[in-house]
Amino acid sequence: MSSTVYASMNQDKVVIVEVGPRDGLQNLSAFIETTHKISLIRMLAACGLREIQAGAFVSPRAIPQFRDMKTVTADIVTLPDVVFSALVPNLQGARDAVASGITKLIYFFSVSASHNMNNVRQTPEQSLQGLELIQKELTSDGLAECCVALATVFGCPFEGFPAVDKILHYIEKVVLLGVREITLCDTVGFGNPRQVEDIIYACQKNFPDVSFAVHFHNTRGLGMANALRAYEVGIRRFDAALGGLGGCPFAPGASGNVATEDIVFMFNSMGIQTGIVLEAILDVTRYLHELLPGVALSSAVYQAGLPKTSFL
Repeated sequence: MSSTVYASMNQDKVVIVEVGPRDGLQNLSAFIETTHKISLIRMLAACGLREIQAGAFVSPRAIPQFRDMKTVTADIVTLPDVVFSALVPNLQGARDAVASGITKLIYFFSVSASHNMNNVRQTPEQSLQGLELIQKELTSDGLAECCVALATVFGCPFEGFPAVDKILHYIEKVVLLGVREITLCDTVGFGNPRQVEDIIYACQKNFPDVSFAVHFHNTRGLGMANALRAYEVGIRRFDAALGGLGGCPFAPGASGNVATEDIVFMFNSMGIQTGIVLEAILDVTRYLHELLPGVALSSAVYQAGLPKTSFL
């Protein structure tokens, strides 16, 4: 890499979206007490994170972990300088989120019909109809902003790798409904850097007015490589989860997200601004580890510790 390119990186900024309270906790068999969830989120906010997915407004029968979302949200939404978002699968979930004080909705569906059916019991086309209802009722009046997390963009456990044209087809449908922020998700960690480059390039070329983010799982060890390649081709928003926890409950073989500590370490050490204090994040990871005895955390930085240098 040339010195000119590296110098421009040093002046750049990225946004890390913390999804640990949602994606990190949703697969756990044990219920995390409400007070612990609130403490975890408050500690994350104190580290410099400016966008946090607080959880999901879903049926408690589907994911019992989030049966306390209204209580959690009521405690945290007044925290200053932090945008709290929540995952919603349908209009009712979106209504509940907005009523609880959430103003940024993350509506999710998959480009894979098989995965979408396993995940939300709908076809992608039915999910698009649900998005349209949310846009008409909640976002047209300014009650909330709705963004879309597009699942299995980089591979599906049931259908393999989607064609780029298929991905672009669903992005076009979403854009026509007025959405301008889309997260491209590697739901089961199939992605590789060359594929990441090709897909992101096609998305940016065809939809220059859309703000794209990425959500990588480290299931097969390529999460950080994919994140770096995404940065190099222009992405500036990255989902990550504390400790590297996470995984889709309805996708066989899915495992943890890119760890917040690892991606912050990478960007901070490259001179790319995250606004996040890494030492503080590691304190929160220790707290999380104490909450989850017996649960392995995959964060490399948490396991290895910080080097004795001054660049952080």
